[in-house]
Amino acid sequence: MAEKKEKRLVLSGDKKILKKFGDRVREIREKKRLSVYDVTGEDLGIKSRQHWQRIENGQKNINLTTIIKVARILEVDPQDLFVKLD
Repeated sequence: MAEKKEKRLVLSGDKKILKKFGDRVREIREKKRLSVYDVTGEDLGIKSRQHWQRIENGQKNINLTTIIKVARILEVDPQDLFVKLD
């Protein structure tokens, strides 16, 4: 029997942080003149454009390994993704 995937509730304060993080990811991507197609694909750390878009829209609470992948794809230090979050 397949286990049900647990839905995690995201608090409103957390949603604001996720949105700011996503905005920062989008800002860096756009400064580098990259499209979502440029940063996703089979040969990159994040294969799905929809997954990337959910990150940028603050709809996805990602884990540490995904943060590292995003930083590598954008060719920035991971700490650069956290600028302007507070």
